[in-house]
Amino acid sequence: MKQFVVIPRFKENTTEIMYFEPRIVKIVKSDSITWINRDTKVHNLTSGDANSSLQSPFFQTGSMLPGESTTVKIDSNQQSIPYYCSIHPSERGVIAIFPIPEDQMTEQDKSKFLDDINLFISDNANQKILTRLQRQLDPAIIEYLSDPYATLIQNRVMTIVFWDITNFSKLTEIFRDHPELIAVFLNEYLGVAVPIIHEYGGIIDKFIGDGILAYFGFKEQGDDGSIGASNAILAALKLKQAFQIFKRNWLDIWKTVTNSDIRIEIKCGINTGSVLVGLMGSQERDQFTVIGTHVNLASRLEGIAESDQIVISQYTKEKILEKFNLETIKIKDKIKAFEDIEKYYTVLAQK
Repeated sequence: MKQFVVIPRFKENTTEIMYFEPRIVKIVKSDSITWINRDTKVHNLTSGDANSSLQSPFFQTGSMLPGESTTVKIDSNQQSIPYYCSIHPSERGVIAIFPIPEDQMTEQDKSKFLDDINLFISDNANQKILTRLQRQLDPAIIEYLSDPYATLIQNRVMTIVFWDITNFSKLTEIFRDHPELIAVFLNEYLGVAVPIIHEYGGIIDKFIGDGILAYFGFKEQGDDGSIGASNAILAALKLKQAFQIFKRNWLDIWKTVTNSDIRIEIKCGINTGSVLVGLMGSQERDQFTVIGTHVNLASRLEGIAESDQIVISQYTKEKILEKFNLETIKIKDKIKAFEDIEKYYTVLAQK
């Protein structure tokens, strides 16, 4: 079996410890590893501890130019093999050699095996990553990234939700001379929305003006997406109800400033499917986010949702097993990039 490791674009002229992706590549004896050089520099990987002058006999890739790849068969009885770039010693990784394929091990045996491995990963370097991210990321992601075994990018079946406030652009125009009223309104709205999303196991990806992107199901390892789909709809229903109370309070405040007719609601689009989730970005900015076709569909559904509507896809409907009352809507104008979709569903209530 062949495993892949990517040499990312590393920061120039630094002695900071940096890692290949994945930091720990897990194999069994006689597996092959292919290193792919996505950096702009030449790399030569060699087994051994970069902090030691002792030579290691296990492997050396030879020089890899940018864009090149090299495959090496690892035929060793060692439990773990640290390695590094001989040209750039601060760039490092570890090979963990399992006694049997990982999917054949119990969770207890796998945990014990990994705990016994000398990871050769600097806590200080790991902490620098977390410190840089902790003001940008959901607390659940910070906890996840604190795990040295965590895979930084993975495919997962999750439910993606986009929320938006209708007529928000008009609202900002009405209060263009009172931006503080908009800023405080948004802060308080997020203060209502975020706890509800967290209550149902959702993770905030980002705030987009008055919009929210969140995903559900990340914490449910091994689930087929059903738990995340149900939780996403429950969160959407609760936020819809909470927004009505929140909105009434603000309408009273705004009436003291303007006679304009203000009509705002929230709406959302929900879709379930396989997405790429993980840490992406550059040396200047890191972002833990979700990408993929199913993310785009959730965004499209939010775009066609009307005021006060919760719109879900067929893929989400298949996961919720008749737990909610739905109304089927036939699509008149095709959804861009999803022209084959002929209908969607609005959520009316929980059964």
